[in-house]
This record gives sequence, C-alpha cells and structure tokens, in this order.
Amino acid sequence: MSYFTKYLKFISLVLLLGFALPASNMSAQVITATIRGKINDSQGGGLPNAKISARRIDTNATSAIVSGSLGQYYLPSLPAGKYEVTVEASGFGTIRRSIELFVGSDLTIDFTLQVGTVETKVEVSGDISLLETTTAEVSQTLRKDQIDNLPTVNRDFSSLALLAPGVSPGVGGNGASLAINGQRGYQNNVYIDGSSNQWQYYGRQASTFSQDWIQEFQVMTNSYSAEFGTASGGILNVITRSGSNDWHARAYLFYRAKALDSPPFSGAFTNNDPSKPIFLTKDEVADYTQRRWGGYVGGPIIRDKLFFFAGYEDLDRGSSDQLAISDYWKGLGFKSVLPTKTTDHPFLVRGDYNVTSNNRLSMRYDRTIQKSIDEGGPYTVESGRDTFGGPVWNVVANLTSTLNNTSFNEFRFGYMSNMPPIVCNLSGTGGIGNLELGPPGTFSEQLYPTLQTGCPIFTGTEGEQNLTLHDNYAFVRGHHQVKFGGELRRNTLNDNITNFHDGYWEFAQDLQFNLADPNSYPYFFIGNVGPGKFKAPIWNYDLFVQDTWQIRSGLTLNLGLRYDVDRSVTAGNQFIDAKNQAIIDQYGGTAPLQKTNVDYNNFSPRLGFAWTPTSDHKTTVRGAFGLFYDQNHGNFNAIYIINTLLSNGLNVVNCNSPITNPYWNPADTATSRTQCRSWFAQNFPLFPDLSVISHPTQGIDTLDPNLQVPFTTQYTAGVSHEFIPGLVVSADFIHSRGSGLEFFDRNELLQPDGSVESIDPRFTTISELRNTGYVHYTALQIDTQYRKKAANFGLAYTLSKTNSDLVSGSVFGSNPTNPFNLSQDIGPDDTDQRHNLVFNGAYDFPLGFQLSGIAVYRSSRPWSVTTNENPTDAAFPDRPAPKNSRRGDSQKTVDFRIGKTFRFKERFQASVFWEMYNAFNWTSYTTYDTLLESTTFGLPNAAADPRRQQLGLRFDF
Repeated sequence: MSYFTKYLKFISLVLLLGFALPASNMSAQVITATIRGKINDSQGGGLPNAKISARRIDTNATSAIVSGSLGQYYLPSLPAGKYEVTVEASGFGTIRRSIELFVGSDLTIDFTLQVGTVETKVEVSGDISLLETTTAEVSQTLRKDQIDNLPTVNRDFSSLALLAPGVSPGVGGNGASLAINGQRGYQNNVYIDGSSNQWQYYGRQASTFSQDWIQEFQVMTNSYSAEFGTASGGILNVITRSGSNDWHARAYLFYRAKALDSPPFSGAFTNNDPSKPIFLTKDEVADYTQRRWGGYVGGPIIRDKLFFFAGYEDLDRGSSDQLAISDYWKGLGFKSVLPTKTTDHPFLVRGDYNVTSNNRLSMRYDRTIQKSIDEGGPYTVESGRDTFGGPVWNVVANLTSTLNNTSFNEFRFGYMSNMPPIVCNLSGTGGIGNLELGPPGTFSEQLYPTLQTGCPIFTGTEGEQNLTLHDNYAFVRGHHQVKFGGELRRNTLNDNITNFHDGYWEFAQDLQFNLADPNSYPYFFIGNVGPGKFKAPIWNYDLFVQDTWQIRSGLTLNLGLRYDVDRSVTAGNQFIDAKNQAIIDQYGGTAPLQKTNVDYNNFSPRLGFAWTPTSDHKTTVRGAFGLFYDQNHGNFNAIYIINTLLSNGLNVVNCNSPITNPYWNPADTATSRTQCRSWFAQNFPLFPDLSVISHPTQGIDTLDPNLQVPFTTQYTAGVSHEFIPGLVVSADFIHSRGSGLEFFDRNELLQPDGSVESIDPRFTTISELRNTGYVHYTALQIDTQYRKKAANFGLAYTLSKTNSDLVSGSVFGSNPTNPFNLSQDIGPDDTDQRHNLVFNGAYDFPLGFQLSGIAVYRSSRPWSVTTNENPTDAAFPDRPAPKNSRRGDSQKTVDFRIGKTFRFKERFQASVFWEMYNAFNWTSYTTYDTLLESTTFGLPNAAADPRRQQLGLRFDF
C-alpha cells in the first residue's frame, strides 16, 4: 500500500474519531431525495426565516423547514415522487413550483422572492435541470417509465443496470451478475428500500422482486458517499412502489414458447469451417414454455395518513436439457433429453404511515419461494441432478424524522432469513441426511468424460440469517450539511451441508465400472468424514461521516469518512483449538491451524468536488478519490469449517499424482497407478479402505490468519453539460484498482528437480486462502440522456481496459496456474472489453402505440489457450500462451417492444405487447474450444441466445 494511501487512512481515523464517536447512531442507505439551495430577495441577498415546504402530491405528506441566517435551506429525506414546493416569507410574495424527485436525487433549487404580501402567489414553470451540482458521484437512475416500458426477457429489473456506462455482464459462474468498472459481481451490493438484498454466501441477490413492483433505482458505479459500504464494485439502490391517496392496480401476463424462438447454434461447424455454423432444427430444440403472471394493488387505508401496496407474481418455466453424453451412454439406456422446471412465487406487502407531519414510517414484508427443479450440466443425467431453492423472506422498517429546521434522523431495521435446500434426485434428500440412508459413498458423485451421475458434492441447506440496524443523523451548520451514523449487522451462517461427504470419483474414459475390467476403474477420489451441520453468528459494524460543504456558490466539496469492521472471517475460530488437538493426538507434531484475526484497518476516505463554473448552472465539473471495501463472503468460512474444522478427514487421492498416490514409486509409475486404482475398485462406490495404507491422504483447507477485506481505490474526473432542457451529456475518466482479491495457495515446497512436496508431511495438501489478486480498470465513459414527455433515450459508451492476475472471477476464489510464479496469470481480465455501446429509448405515438428498445454492441472478450501436454512432468506446467491472448466474438443484439394501449374511461387501460430479443438473429459466439490438442481448437462451442419472442398483456386500473 502506498504512503499516500496510508496517510489518507490516518487522516480518516483522526477525523472519524472527531466527528463520529460522540454519536451512538447507526447508518442507512439513501432511499430518499434531497433538495437544497438558497432563498434570495430581489437584490440577491440571502433571505433568512423563509418557510420552505414540500408537499408530496399523491399522499399530501408535507415536510417544512425555514431558511438559515444566510438564506440557505436543506430539506432531505423526501420520498421519491412528484412535489409542490412552496416558499413564503413575511413581506414577500409566495412562490410555488412543481418538481419530480428520484431516489438518491440531490437537487439545488434557488428561489428569489419579490416584495409583496404572502397572498401574492407566483407559479414558477419550466423544467428543473437534470444536473446534480453538489456531488461527484457517478451514477444513473432508471426511472419508472423505463422499468415499465423497456423490454427485458426475464423481467429482471437489475438487467436494466446494463444500460449504464461502465456496466457489463459479469464473469465467474456465480449466476447472472454485473461487472461494474471491471470488478467482480460478488463485490456489488443491492439495497432495496435501504436494506441489503444480498445473499452474503454467494454475493448475489437473494429475494425475487418483480420488475412491476420497482418504482426506480440508481446504478452507482463510482465515488458514492461514505454512508454506502460493504461493496467495492458498485451499488444498486432500489425503491419499491408504495400506496397513495389514489387507488391503483395492475394485472399482467407474459408468455414465451419454443415456437416463438429461432433454433440455437449447435456448437459445431460443417467440416470445422467457422463460416459454416450448424444450427439445430426445430425438432432438435428442447421443448420450452414460460408463463409469468402477477399483479399488484395499492391505495389508502386512511386518506392522507396510512397507505398500502401488495404484489404477487407466479413464474412457471418448463424446458428440457439436451445432454451431450456420448453414444456409449445412450446405448446403456441413459436419456439424452431431460425435462427441467423453474418456479417462483414471490409476494410483497408494504405499508406507509404518515405518523405526524415530521415523522414517516414504512414497513415491508416479502417472501420468495423459488425452485430450480432437475438442474444440472450438459453431462448430468437424471440420477445426478438436484432441486435447488426454497423460501427467502425479509422484514424491513424505516422511520424518517424531521427533528427541527436543521436536524434530521433516519432509523432502519432489516431481517432476512434465507434457507434454500439442495435436494439430490438420487437420494431424495440432501446434506447429512444422505449419510443416514447408507454408508459414505452410497450416493457418491461419479464424473466420466461425458457423463455425471450421483449426488452433487455439495447438498443440503446453505442458509443464513441477517439482522441489520441502521441509523443516521443529519444537521446543517452554515455552509455544511453533515450526516453521520453507522450500521450494526448480525450475519449468521446456518448450514447443514455435505461437501464431499458422499464421495467424489473421476474416471479417465467413458466406460461403466466393472470390477472385472481394470480399464473401468476410477483414478481420482475425494471423500470427507465428519459432521456438516453448524451455526455461526457474527457481529459486524461500521461508522461514517459525510460532509457536503458548499464553499461558495457553485463549488461544493464532498468529504466522507467510513470505518468498517468485518468480523465474519472469525467464523470457525471457536473450533480451532479442538481441531488442532485432534491433529496432534492423531499425527503428533505442532498445531497447524491458527485463528483468523479481524482486520481493524478498514478506513475509507471519500474526497470529491463539484463545480458549476457558469451562472446558468448548465455545466458541472467533478472529480473524486476514495477507498471502497467489500465484505468477506461466508462461503470461505463454511468450506473451512466443513472440510477441516469439523472434518475427521478430507481425503484426496489422485492415482496420477506423486504427492497423493499412496502407492507411488518413481521407479515404476505405471505399477503405482495400477495399484492405486485397484485399491479404489475394492470398495467402489464406497470410500476406499484407508486402514491398509500408511501414506497420508488427508488434506486441509485453511485461511490466512491475517486475511483482509478486498477493496478498490477509485479515481474519477468528469464533466456534464445540459445542452437543452432534458438533454444532458456527461463524460468521465474512471480508474478503479481492485486489491486483495482472494486466491488459494497450496503451501507446497518447490524442489530443485521441479517437483513439489507438501509443506507439512502429515497432509497431502494445505490449501490456504490469501489476499493477493488484483483487477485494474481504466475507462472513458460517455453518457447521453434525453427526457421528454413523449420521448426519452439514453446512449452509453465505454472505452475501457481491464487487467488482472486472476484465473477465475468466482466468489470461491482463484487457483493460480503456478503458485510459485504468479506473473503467469498477469494479463487481460476475463471482463476486458474495449468498446461497450448501449442505446435505449421509448417513444409514444398517437393512438396509443409505443415503440421501445435496447440496442447493444460489446467488443470481444479474451480467452486463454489450454493444453494437456506436460513433456517435463512439471508440477505446474507453463501456459502454452500468455493469459487471455486470444479474442472471441463481439456481442451485438437489438431488442424491441411494440405496444398498443386501449383506454376505457379515465382510469382503466389495457396494453398488449410484442417483444423481440436479438431481433436480427445475429449469432454472437460466447465460448471457445481452448484445448490446443483438440481438432476443434479455436472454434466457438457456444453462442448467445438466438432470436426470442415474448407476448405480454397488461391491465392498469
């Protein structure tokens, strides 16, 4: 870490102690909007004691303050919506102005009062500038009309975040994710109504929120304020819809089917000619239907006082997987086409209560029951598949208070319970329940070159419960608007899982096991023995202070300081003493495991400025620097606890490895392999008999005792200009340096002859998680937004470069190509794309017709060459070519929706939609055959989805 960074952290500590320690408050995320500015008289002087009130039109909730001694005012904590702002002062005429506020908006609006009586009213018209002139944050807001009208094939609101510059599809095999400024998807966070919707274990969204329930959301990509934490990538700041004085309801249906889609790429080419791709015929395409219906209703319980909103959605998706198993397995009766099913039944209930004119309370309960039934990969037959998913529920409450003209408070409570089971088809259960049905190995996973069967290595319930308490307090002092507070979180890992407890076998060829045929014996085994059920609660907390300092008219400094304490790495410390003693009792020697220490050094300075150099406030120049910490994800600790701390032996045997083959004889390697495989065969599929060997076969997983929290250092400089009302163009230079990403060190010793040995002869491997990885991202991001009543469009362009020293983007860490030479993995990151161009727009035509669409061009991503050749029998052979030295195909698509609305009376309407995705049916290849020895090396083996169509029907009341 540079001296400059250490200095900033020291300054952060001093200032944080000065500002934050007197408070016992806790932080919250911004789910409201702010207006600020100055009240002037006709001579331009500041006008004190003027009353400013903002009335939310749909609920009549009113917030009011008076201006300060310099005429300045600050009115935060306003829920997003349409407002009437009124300014009045004794001896002056009254001004009224209509405005619309969006989530996270921070608008500067100055008023000039003329001499007159209070009864003299002036209605101010004209558009409010879209520019935010007091913040250096780089973000984009997706509004209700975009969420309602833009085509999204899976009705996932978060996919609309891809419209923002700097955002592209994520990598790492952790489900659908977003790469924000080149960082990993699990480094982002999603806040819904101020409470995190992140499944901490995987770093992805936990609950399903129907796109029709979302009012709007911010995509925050750089330089967000200090009250936002536990994310070193980006943040989605989401608010759900709420009730109002007017009744409103919606019912909708979306339908997809195989007959509406074009046949996909088969993964092959005629004569391996890349200009002659082979596409499946209609008959070869697996069956597919999708029905999604739902609705919501909202309105008043007590007019102007108490409101409700409720929504429900039902998804039923039926499909089939076309397996890639070989003809050998088909001849043995294994099916090559298997049905799959996805169901989801989320619902939500929300209430909003105007307790008094100065206090507002909102509460939300939601529940998701999502299941992926008979899921598996392209080689996974019916007996190897599982069902994943189950109930997730949340309770969130927010209390917002205006204490006086210059003091404001927000309190928030959140609780999430997430207990999704993984149930194996073969056993009908999962987790340790499998072991009650037979001895270890009864349901073992068996992996052949083109077939996978048995229970997955990971089954059971990987659950967690998360309790959060937030509070922040804001006040105004002169030209300073200061907010400080903190957050207290109780994250509980609640697992009942197996991880290799059922056994795992690999075979060298497609040949069903036969004790009479040595060629059919497996060559690789992993087996775990011991309990897999535990519960580990951990308390984490943070503090922050944020000062918006308006030095003078047109120049604002954003000074933020944040301190995070993430104690989640200590989950498992309670088991270490007992485990060390068990190892010493069994093997002798010293204790191999150490307790993991808490990183108390996570100080995050956030420094930025915003300058409006012209009197018309049409131009903003901004710049910022900051540190942004991620959070540790519980998957590392869960694996550590299951594989090591609670395990009575994680045994890893590879008959081809001189380290883990207990029969290895360097003078006769062929016989060594034969003896090892014969030993396997005696008990297969049950665990091999370890009592007949003396060579250690046990490996352990562990954590670096000084494991730290990954973070990014972010820099930005940019300018925005409003050319005409509603048209804003922004350009930003972005540099983001992700540091401390996790990778696994095998803790082996390199011998002079190039072979390796375990650092501890009691164990075959000691795999330790450490912080070494980095991701560096540099970009020019240009964003154009145009908003008018009948038309709106956005155009985002990103020119970027991303480098890293990581092999994988997975939340489970990266395994280096050569742990003794990490430089082999330096090169373009998997997310590296030079050009990203995204257009979105919608236009309302006469007679109720509407056209909306999204067009995307993304240049090619890189891929790495692999090889099976190892002529020197090196433990870690060199790459055959530099990391990610090849480039794939560019990604391009045009999606559109054509709609027609039929109106019945004043408040009833029906809309029909026809949506087409990849309308021009462009073939964009996504993955390639990377194996140098393959006859199809360098050819694509998968492509993005072909043309798809969706029909929709919606009723609004």
